[in-house]
Amino acid sequence: MKLSDFLARVKDLPPDTLISVAEVDEAFAANIAEVEIVETAKAESGSADGSEAVDLSSGDETVVVIRW
Repeated sequence: MKLSDFLARVKDLPPDTLISVAEVDEAFAANIAEVEIVETAKAESGSADGSEAVDLSSGDETVVVIRW
């Protein structure tokens, strides 16, 4: 997912809307511990299958990492 895709999906939400994270098909979500901007990432896969899709230390792409 690109940042523009994310922003388009949340553009009409009130600014005080809670953001949380959850795995696909989970009934509960976790609170976010940190949002990190990593500028040394390398995309390995575009799939959302739960595998390690982004290497955070061996590339030149910028990614937003949500840690819980």
